[in-house]
Amino acid sequence: MQKLYWYSIAMVLPVLWLAGCSDDSAPANGPAQQARDGAQLYRQYCVTCHGSGALGAPGVGKEHRPYWSHEIEEDGFDALVLDAINGFNSMPPRGGCFDCSDDEIRSTVIYMLNKSGAK
Repeated sequence: MQKLYWYSIAMVLPVLWLAGCSDDSAPANGPAQQARDGAQLYRQYCVTCHGSGALGAPGVGKEHRPYWSHEIEEDGFDALVLDAINGFNSMPPRGGCFDCSDDEIRSTVIYMLNKSGAK
């Protein structure tokens, strides 16, 4: 009887452990996770460096328009987005938002450019 008890526990524990590993952020058959707003992502992940210039990050704001406009003219928008996705200099890939989609990164770059008045 005691052997059956331990056998039952040995079978149930892994199932309970794996159940705790599930991703509850979206229902299994429900709609896909909605993309997060670029402004929200900027405030959560980017403002620490881009708001202060930490680690040489270019600032965001109207006074930094020449920098961002030059970047767009020089390398193009798509290259800027790829730098944000892959990381550049001291910036980690995706700005540290490792669960951000490429579209979310793109929208965050657009937000930063708009906030800086880049054309």
